[in-house]
Amino acid sequence: MPNYPPSTIARIGDLVNGIRVKTATLTALAYLDTSQHELFNVFGRVKIHALFSEVTVQFGAQAGLVQYNFTSSSPVIAVQPLCAVSASVSGLAVGERITSIGGAVATAAILTATPGITDVNIAPQIVGVEGGVGTIGTLTTVAAVTSGLFITTIFYTPMSDGAYITPAA
Repeated sequence: MPNYPPSTIARIGDLVNGIRVKTATLTALAYLDTSQHELFNVFGRVKIHALFSEVTVQFGAQAGLVQYNFTSSSPVIAVQPLCAVSASVSGLAVGERITSIGGAVATAAILTATPGITDVNIAPQIVGVEGGVGTIGTLTTVAAVTSGLFITTIFYTPMSDGAYITPAA
């Protein structure tokens, strides 16, 4: 069995899954209240292969519904959903995920049934515009989630010259 150096393994991962960018560890209290919060900066046009938030400290018992969305400042495009709102994230355990499954915007973000396993296929989505600048964020509705921690990860491929994503949070 071949033994590849870590840099080769990372490069193969980028080629197969897309480039990985993740946020710092975020508090539910600060990022899953009932207002818009930006997680990633988007420069140019990119194809999203996966977008999910993974719980690192169990969420509180609040019935928040999470939605991922895209906003552009150049050109100006108001907040647009990448998916419909999830089911209630009340009490999500460590390792459970809120996942945007891509495809039709009306499809809800899904919650994993089991920690550590995302059991759906994810369809790519193209966001951003040639030479544009925007953000990907979350909006939580119904109720703020007041306790717990999470990290959000995105895998993407650039689709215009110089396109890339950075963490905003």
